Amino acid sequence: MGNHQTSPFFTKDDGKKGVLIASKDFFERDCVLTVANNYSDSYWVSVQPSGERDVEITVSTKDGSLIAVECLKNIMNDLIDQQVRLDLVKEFGEVRETIVSYAFSAVEKRDV
Repeated sequence: MGNHQTSPFFTKDDGKKGVLIASKDFFERDCVLTVANNYSDSYWVSVQPSGERDVEITVSTKDGSLIAVECLKNIMNDLIDQQVRLDLVKEFGEVRETIVSYAFSAVEKRDV
């Protein structure tokens, strides 16, 4: 458990792997899988449970080069962005649907 207690991301295997620890208290399954998928073209990505409340996301480059800490920071930012999107859809999705429905119904009425 060493060095990830102070930071949610770290490198291991002499920098060949990057690890992010995402708390299930903050990040939903769909968020983690969406972000992992976004990086799967460029990186080998694995997602697995880590204890009761965390998910461990491990990334390594497909060409075997070292993982930059900036890459891990970008992935963490993407996790946060994706979770905010999911939260907004949950909170305002119904309002958005109502607005879209109303907007298109007004267009249809004008065409008649």
